[in-house]
Amino acid sequence: MASTDRTPVVPANDTWTLRSRRLVLRDAEFAGVVTVRTATGRKRLLKFTARSLRAADLDLAVRRGATTWHLTAGAGTIATAGGPTTLYAEEVVGQALRLGGRTVAPRGRVVISPNSVPQWLSPAVPAARNARHRTITIEGAALYRIRLTGGNLKVPRPHIRTT
Repeated sequence: MASTDRTPVVPANDTWTLRSRRLVLRDAEFAGVVTVRTATGRKRLLKFTARSLRAADLDLAVRRGATTWHLTAGAGTIATAGGPTTLYAEEVVGQALRLGGRTVAPRGRVVISPNSVPQWLSPAVPAARNARHRTITIEGAALYRIRLTGGNLKVPRPHIRTT
């Protein structure tokens, strides 16, 4: 008998962190908070879908045992992901957030999580629904416990290091 569970499956259970001086999600849509299956059970995550992703000074990190592995782009470069790209994150932290051409978050550090989705981003709010498929820009971005699916990530001058 086939399973009828339509909960998205997120592969692996590694904890990835994405850091970028500036993260830009072009033609993006915030799909809201979704529940996904992982190796350790279900998790609530933020879901964004974008036509493309650009990350200035990208640092992708994953912890394995006592070691943290970093995949970094060359200094001053921009990593890109083209094609429809879906980004799941447990937490998004940044300094200035822009939706389209206007700043929507107050100055200072902003934290977005499944338990704290700001009204300007919530798909339940009419103004946010009308703002779908806009460019989302996050300065000083840190995205925690992420999963990136679809698209092809291109990392210019990649370096791998451990800490």
